[in-house]
Amino acid sequence: MPPDERSLGPLEGRVLGLLKADSARSVQDVQAALADADGGHELAYTTVMTVLVRLHEKGLVAREREGRRYLYRAGMQAPGVSRGLVASLKRALFPNDARGPLLALLDDEALSADDLRALRGKIDERLRQKKDSR
Repeated sequence: MPPDERSLGPLEGRVLGLLKADSARSVQDVQAALADADGGHELAYTTVMTVLVRLHEKGLVAREREGRRYLYRAGMQAPGVSRGLVASLKRALFPNDARGPLLALLDDEALSADDLRALRGKIDERLRQKKDSR
């Protein structure tokens, strides 16, 4: 049975979100990315390494040896688990209607023109996918 969002801890989810299938990262790279996201608060190297090893054991992360270290990348199941995490979060935060927060986001003055273009691009992409799946 593949892992789902219930089998991931919060830190595992954050680490998984930093990994991509097409680019490998070392433990130190992941540690630095987490620190950047947390405003400089750095987790211990061994903590990050343990999380990556657990994600590898769950089949969510692939790893390859480079010298004395491992490099990690998102595994085949990672995108599905990430989508499950987002769906769970959406259900928990917006049980009745997810459109309200999305529409409120458009009224946010902090969004730049580039941010709005990126949102429009994502919306257009999803509309194409929905049209193609019919």
